[in-house]
Amino acid sequence: MRSFRAFEIDIVDDGGEVLPPPPPQHVNLDLGSVDTLEGCFGDFLGKMRMDSMELVNLDTTALVAIVSGISNGGVGKLMSTPEAETRGRFKCNYKFVMDQAQSELQYPIFVEFGKAVDGKKCIICETVSSEFTEIASMCGGPEEKARASQLLKKLIIVSDSPSPRMMDLPTRKLAMKNKVVFGTGDHWRAPTLTANMGFVRAVSQSGMPLLTIEHKPRALIGL
Repeated sequence: MRSFRAFEIDIVDDGGEVLPPPPPQHVNLDLGSVDTLEGCFGDFLGKMRMDSMELVNLDTTALVAIVSGISNGGVGKLMSTPEAETRGRFKCNYKFVMDQAQSELQYPIFVEFGKAVDGKKCIICETVSSEFTEIASMCGGPEEKARASQLLKKLIIVSDSPSPRMMDLPTRKLAMKNKVVFGTGDHWRAPTLTANMGFVRAVSQSGMPLLTIEHKPRALIGL
């Protein structure tokens, strides 16, 4: 029997000058060959606009959720599989996988994602690009890898360029990687689409306003 692994990431306008949108820069990765441009995923990709002046910054939690089997029709398969088999697949991750499946039934994630990116140009920084590529390669199933490959073709990769005000925040409670990811969105005056609300709360407690869009987490489940 194939071994399945679930993967979950634990997870502003300040009156400055207006920055022009970043130029297109893509990553070509052969993460899968399955045609996945149908259904909610295909509709979602169709909402992005490469020529838009309005930007949205995506972190790794958002990318994982977009390509997750849970978000893309895998809930029925999970729910119809005998519990003993599902527990054997996901082991200690069983509860959060099933909780996310129940959440997807009640609140399909592409509804909120579609609203967040509709008519906008989606950017990711180099740190997110590298992390997501590694995660998809190691933990994604064939269809999740294929969606990851298609998704990366629709995103603009920008250099890690965190805003000075983000980098000036104390690092003790704020991981440097997150400061780079969210700080790059802040540099481009773009809200960051994220499930990492722990970091968002920590920044809020520092008194610095940060433009973010919250989404519910979804895991890679090897489908």
